[in-house]
Amino acid sequence: MTFPVGDTEKHTVVFSFDKFWGRLTITVDGQSVVDTVRGFSVSTVKTWAFEVGQQERHAVRIEKHRATFFAGFRPQQVYAFVDDALVAQGVA
Repeated sequence: MTFPVGDTEKHTVVFSFDKFWGRLTITVDGQSVVDTVRGFSVSTVKTWAFEVGQQERHAVRIEKHRATFFAGFRPQQVYAFVDDALVAQGVA
């Protein structure tokens, strides 16, 4: 999932999740913000929050929601928020 952030100071945020290997990456303008491998998790919602921009700052929050059972075999909803406004959604 890719979405833009900013009005005058533009940035591109890319969220990528591989359910098979559990690798999750988030980049801003090609620079890594999150690069991790997720195995087992008890929580059904995982959230990542960070700021984007130098002069024009924006709060970015990405949430990945998973089912309780057989999550690896089911679609996982992903929501992206910029300054608490939903700007993108997709399925991982």
